Amino acid sequence: MDGEKVRVLVLLKPGEVQPAMERAAEFARFMPELEVVACRVIHEFDDLTKPSLEQQMSREMLKIAQRYPSIKHFIPKIVFNKNVPEAFVQEAKEGNYLFAIISANKRNTIKDLFISTIDCSIMRLISIPLLVVKDAHAPQRLGRAILLCIDFEADDHEVLADDKLFEAATMFANNFNGEIHVANVVSPLHLGIRTRNTSMSPMFKSHGATDGRADYHGDLLKEFADKHGIPDERTHVLIGRVDEEIPHLSHDIDARMVCMGMSPNNGLLGAMNSGASELVLEQIKGDLFIVNGIKMMEEE
Repeated sequence: MDGEKVRVLVLLKPGEVQPAMERAAEFARFMPELEVVACRVIHEFDDLTKPSLEQQMSREMLKIAQRYPSIKHFIPKIVFNKNVPEAFVQEAKEGNYLFAIISANKRNTIKDLFISTIDCSIMRLISIPLLVVKDAHAPQRLGRAILLCIDFEADDHEVLADDKLFEAATMFANNFNGEIHVANVVSPLHLGIRTRNTSMSPMFKSHGATDGRADYHGDLLKEFADKHGIPDERTHVLIGRVDEEIPHLSHDIDARMVCMGMSPNNGLLGAMNSGASELVLEQIKGDLFIVNGIKMMEEE
């Protein structure tokens, strides 16, 4: 990407705290060619208030640009739409963006059982890769692991999504001097099994696993790792639920980011579906980068 302009779409939140913009500014320090399109979706308006709101937001956009001097190419975008996720997803679809960045919403466990948060709605609908930032001030030192998660067992498993994930993980690793780890979670056939089983992971140097599915997944993971030049010690086959195993491994290797695919698969979080992605987001310390394989196919 040397010398080539790349564009990212950032969703601005109301108020001063802007985790997504903080992360975009961090990327811009390493990629000065980065174009940051800062999108503010105003959902409370009418014909009378729209002109004054647009003027007010234009002033706020100018202040935001001044707060992030590392962003040399700051492009403000104001959208009026009653539905924030729909408007943002549409802009992502129509623009020529490398990926999008949003801030994670704070969770209210009971409420979120019935009402989808803005970030979850965007995660499910967006057709371009998406970075979800939980805490812009979380430790982001150089050299931390980038954890790439692949689901070989999904019926709609797409190699295209895998390649997009690896490209993204490589980009982040190159810019932040990080090492790529790749993981595959084998969901137990018996849904009552909830204990951690890391016996297939080279990290833990154990070779006692006899599960045929785990062996099969191990072969697929090794093939993927060899293809992309990832050493065995940075590959991990885990047995359990995705929403449990990925956060545990992320903590064990001190990952700054988890990269995973999404699909609308059913089942008890066996595959890396939207529900699993949302639960992983709640439990990890770093960012979550997702590629929605199904949406990518629909757009082609």
